Amino acid sequence: MTVRALFTAVLLTALVAVAVPPSVGRANGVPTVVELRYLEGLSNWGPQDATGRLELSFAEGYAKVRATRLPRLERERYQGWLVNSETNNAVSVGRFSADDAGVAALDGTLPLISDFGFDLFVITVEPEPDDAPQPSARRTIGGRFSLVGSNTARQPGDVTNRPGQLPNTGTPPLLPDVLRGVALLGALGVSALLGARLGRRRA
Repeated sequence: MTVRALFTAVLLTALVAVAVPPSVGRANGVPTVVELRYLEGLSNWGPQDATGRLELSFAEGYAKVRATRLPRLERERYQGWLVNSETNNAVSVGRFSADDAGVAALDGTLPLISDFGFDLFVITVEPEPDDAPQPSARRTIGGRFSLVGSNTARQPGDVTNRPGQLPNTGTPPLLPDVLRGVALLGALGVSALLGARLGRRRA
């Protein structure tokens, strides 16, 4: 093999290695958006015309809430909860207040979650301070949502906007990384061969 042919092989192998994209974005989900309203059979506190929106991302670990027409609280706070309706497991996403105009906002951080069976978000009214790890019985607006591929069915009348699937936070796609690694190893091997051949010529 001539030096020119070896150089061409190295160049082509390097181009293949660059062309194979790495596995970027290990958590490949998009936020789940849930419309919040007064839910019959669940909500039992506050104005029935209160509304809001939850933006939830397990991949990024955040929960954003925007709500209107919630009364301003004096010595209490609102608290947002992710709830698994089957197990009654509830996880808090944060506490917040409403202003005099009834506008409330929360930019919460999700704790480490291993169970993605949540299908309900609800806002409760809690005392301040409060050490209770579970939601109180005073429930205002909320929203139900279904995980794609789960057995949890949405109830009639639930308002849910789901633009995409929840992220796959397990093992990332392996094939692109394998191809990229093989191509890079091939480029290194051809480079070593080229170097050895040039060394023999100079000797």
